[in-house]
Amino acid sequence: MSFWAVRLGVLVVLAAGATYWDMRFRRVPDALTVSCALAGLLIGGLEKGGAGLLPPAAGLVLGGGVFLPFVILGYVGAGDLKLLAAAGSLLGPAGTVWAVLFGSVLGGVWALAWLAVRGRGRWLPYAPPLAAGALASFFVA
Repeated sequence: MSFWAVRLGVLVVLAAGATYWDMRFRRVPDALTVSCALAGLLIGGLEKGGAGLLPPAAGLVLGGGVFLPFVILGYVGAGDLKLLAAAGSLLGPAGTVWAVLFGSVLGGVWALAWLAVRGRGRWLPYAPPLAAGALASFFVA
C-alpha cells in the first residue's frame, strides 16, 4: 500500500502551519513539528515495516543536522531546524537534500524581497521558504 497522499497531506499541514505561525507569531510550535515528524516515522513503519523506519529517520537526522550549526551560531531559529527535521521524516534523505537546496535558494530570494519591502531589520521569517522548498522537493525526489 502506498501512503503517497497521506505523506503529502501531512507535509502540506506542516508547511502551512509553520508558515502561518512563523509569519504571525515568529515561532514554529513544537506540537506541529514533533507530531509531523512522528507521523513521518509512523508512515514509514506502516509502509514497509521495521525497514521502512530507516529513510524517515535518516531524513529527520539529516534535516536537523544540516541546520544545527546555523542555530548554534544564531543565524536561524530552532523552529526552522525542527521544521526541516520534520519535513525530512516525510521526505527521506534524498528529498531532504532537495528541500535544503530549494529552501536555501527560495530563502535568498525571500530575504531580498523582504529587505526591499520591509527594509533592513533583525527578524526574517525563514519557515515560509523552507516549507515551500520541502513541498517542491516532494515532487522532485
